[in-house]
Amino acid sequence: MKHTRIQSLRWFAMVGHCLQWFGKPSPTIANNRKQPPTARRASAYTLIEVLAAASILSIGTSAMVSLSSTLMLQEELANRVAITRNYQENTVRLWQLGLSSVQITALMPSLSQNTILQQAMFSNPVLVENGLTTVNGVVMETALCTAIINISQNPSTKAAGASLTLTAYRPHLVTALRTAPP
Repeated sequence: MKHTRIQSLRWFAMVGHCLQWFGKPSPTIANNRKQPPTARRASAYTLIEVLAAASILSIGTSAMVSLSSTLMLQEELANRVAITRNYQENTVRLWQLGLSSVQITALMPSLSQNTILQQAMFSNPVLVENGLTTVNGVVMETALCTAIINISQNPSTKAAGASLTLTAYRPHLVTALRTAPP
């Protein structure tokens, strides 16, 4: 028993020396008791704990950066789609009021004059009249307005994206009542 007590005292001394080297206070050896719980102890982190925490923080930070850049790209593309759809809807509304394709082209802003439209659209939208269709016994004129979105991330270059087509109808009566363009 005496021999084991000497070995345990040596072990406590060795542990105390190692803990002092790492910056932690050694436990008291007197009567094989530890320090009372009310005593304050200095705490330090090991190199492995610091490296593990740093790796977790770096993974979280890289995920946040990746997510924010993806959200910014999606927001920019959604803005381009909204601009293109707005242009198409305004073109179709003018056509439904009875204007011809030539008159609509003269009224709507062109891509060469508007930088926002240049960045949003790949090319000028096209309005093509398809002729007459009968819907529920009413003769209707149909037209297709097609526009292509610019999906390039660089505003100075263009890349063709999705082609958006909007189908429009107007009563044949509107064109029969309007006067012929000069």
